[in-house]
Amino acid sequence: MSTELTINNLLPVLTTGKLSEKNATIQNTTFVGIDFGTSTTVVSIAVLGKDKEPLIVKPIELNQKLSDGAIFSSYKVPSVIAWYNNNLIVGEGAAQLKFKLRQGKNLWHSFKMELGEDVGCKYPNSELGKNHNKLTILNPTDASKIFFKYLKVQIERYVNTHSLPSNIQYAVSIPASFEANQRRDLVDSLESNGFMINKQSLIDEPNAAFLSYVSKSSVEGKHLQIPQDYFPNVLVFDFGAGTCDISILELGKDNNGIYSKNIAISRFEKLGGNDIDKLIAVDVLLPQLLEGTGLSSEDFRTRELNELIIPKLLAAAERLKIKLSDNISLQTTTKVLSELALTNDYTSLGKEIEIETRKGILSIEEPKLSYKEFARINSVFTKENSNLPTKRIEKEVEFVSVFTPIKTALKKANLSSTDIDYVLFIGGSSKNPFIQKAVSNYFPESDILLPNDLQAHVSSGAAIHSLIYNGFGKNVIQPITSEPIMLITKDGYREIVDSIVEAGTVIPSDIKIIENLSPQKEGQEVIELPICVGSKNKLLYNIKLFNPESGGFPKSTSVKLEIEINADKMLLIRASAGNKKIMVEPLSPFANKEMTTEERIKYKAERDFNLECERNGGEPSLSALQSLHKAYEKIGMDFKAAETLEQIEEMFPGKGNLNNIGLHYSNAGKKDKAIMFYERAMSKEPSSTTAFNIAMQYKHTDKKRYQEYLEKAQETNPLHNPSAYSLGQEYIKAGKKKEGEKLLKEAFERWKQKFESNKMKKWDYSWFSSCARALGKKDYAEHIEECEPKENLDKMYNSDNLTQFKQEEGLQKQ
Repeated sequence: MSTELTINNLLPVLTTGKLSEKNATIQNTTFVGIDFGTSTTVVSIAVLGKDKEPLIVKPIELNQKLSDGAIFSSYKVPSVIAWYNNNLIVGEGAAQLKFKLRQGKNLWHSFKMELGEDVGCKYPNSELGKNHNKLTILNPTDASKIFFKYLKVQIERYVNTHSLPSNIQYAVSIPASFEANQRRDLVDSLESNGFMINKQSLIDEPNAAFLSYVSKSSVEGKHLQIPQDYFPNVLVFDFGAGTCDISILELGKDNNGIYSKNIAISRFEKLGGNDIDKLIAVDVLLPQLLEGTGLSSEDFRTRELNELIIPKLLAAAERLKIKLSDNISLQTTTKVLSELALTNDYTSLGKEIEIETRKGILSIEEPKLSYKEFARINSVFTKENSNLPTKRIEKEVEFVSVFTPIKTALKKANLSSTDIDYVLFIGGSSKNPFIQKAVSNYFPESDILLPNDLQAHVSSGAAIHSLIYNGFGKNVIQPITSEPIMLITKDGYREIVDSIVEAGTVIPSDIKIIENLSPQKEGQEVIELPICVGSKNKLLYNIKLFNPESGGFPKSTSVKLEIEINADKMLLIRASAGNKKIMVEPLSPFANKEMTTEERIKYKAERDFNLECERNGGEPSLSALQSLHKAYEKIGMDFKAAETLEQIEEMFPGKGNLNNIGLHYSNAGKKDKAIMFYERAMSKEPSSTTAFNIAMQYKHTDKKRYQEYLEKAQETNPLHNPSAYSLGQEYIKAGKKKEGEKLLKEAFERWKQKFESNKMKKWDYSWFSSCARALGKKDYAEHIEECEPKENLDKMYNSDNLTQFKQEEGLQKQ
């Protein structure tokens, strides 16, 4: 016999005599749930009701000032802040200024998704800088704090106006896949504004949505059924503006009655409806902006595209997306999309877009998007068979399919798509008919649950959680960890990554003790314990223990780690080596994603650059740009290095080195740009190096010009080795063997002299070894290659300082 899933069944105390014991306290408290969304925030309150409706939950309307001073009230509060006419505007009024203001300067949105990142001064051009009165917005955490300050004032005003109890207990929803660093920044933003946040008052967004759905379905008589001896699986598909959170829950009956528990959470991905807006902006609106101007996207630096032009197109992209989605949905009654969805018909906005750039003012008189273009855009986000992201703007901007987090959640739960009984759609971006169709088709045997209001469900669930947890001390759905937490150790010459907390661990967790670690070698002065999440490329901590005494740590030293995850999913670590102990603070990674060593160097350099710009009044200094260029050059990011050097030349004429700009563009595969800068360099100051670099652009396309520029390089400087070697090769091919070999031998001897006197440049090695091979000196060529210095990139930890396990088994519970 099946049992209906209701709030009463999940929390029997609501229908027992024990309720009266708590009633006085509950009646004197206002229980509030906040869904802090990337694009829209909703606040709800929950109170006790009667038997048929044990909980009464409703979103509350909050006042939002418009740019003209008028007051607008709605339960939907855009998570947007604006500084306009010396006034701080939050919510709807700020959102209406998206067309007019500039992101990072006097407009701030989508800051939720950058919490937890060590970005330094993310907004160096902010009009609310350090010297501004009491308002400062220099990074996403600053923006979050100001947003929550506004929210608290409006919530308290609502409570007071409606004569509700002034004792307010909060619960705040948070993406299930948010890691410790992201949660910490959110909690800091809340606590800095006096929000009363108790343990476990954060609730994962999918879990909040599920609670709300159960509550609403109980009232509407649309209960989920739990059959006898069967455990239904519910996949919550929470697709908002900034996140695509997948949570899988198991429902069932045990000796204590009905239960629901998390069994898997997807990995954090920067994926949401905002990404659809951005792809529309890049693939559709940007070409419209450039149409008829004679310009292409390559005429603009990527920083200008990413920080000025694309953000200015996002508001129009979002409105077009919503209009087309609504039009298609009106004609779609089943899982099959209407015919309209694939036509060339289009929707336009009657609002002109105008953007001031280095190349002049660009404009779109009538931004438009066809249904066919919209379908193509959505196909990027509904690819089932590829885990690789789609990339744009010199591969800097990535777009991920919704099936990436879906599949990671299914894999963690060890389930297939046919094991899912229910799919619950939540989040504003789930309104997109292409997304709904793709996800529904992926789960052909599942019942699709589609609430009427996709945006209010999470805040309603957070309010229910606030009442249940703060009022009764109960947690209906026990949260779990989304990713494994791992320790990097050493085994001989190999680095080993061991899971020390498994994915799916119930929170709060037991204390886990690892105490059979030791230094790798006798007298090790520093012990490093790198802690990562998901993989070794997503480092959260690097714990360092020092022994300043002579002789360092003996190899017999016992190294111990104690790890626990508290109720708010915050990771707490204590480390010791002998009698040396340390409590560990988490790192803020440079980005909320897995990073290679090269990516860490890039993000750190960009963070330092932002900080220097902020100190310089929002403008980059010559030294800041030069440091940024060196970092890009060091890690082989030639396109970014070229753009940075080009910016130096533009802002500080004569400091950019035209030849090197061309060289970077050439290495990045931008031949036309390379030739343009090489030719500018030749006209300004002819050199054998530049002539040779121009020659190399024609090597495979124009043999005549190739040889012409090689000869020009030799005329300018007969001692230029690469041109001598290359021209010698050409002469040999043309039958001038004697002349060719003479050039090769002369170049070889000059290189050999540099090699033996240790005066080789980095690029000399490959040319010298090629020259040696051309002369039949194969062994010597291999010797040259072996002697080439290897780039030693800065790592987040020193492999020589890692620990090792003393024995095979080492994880113990206390």
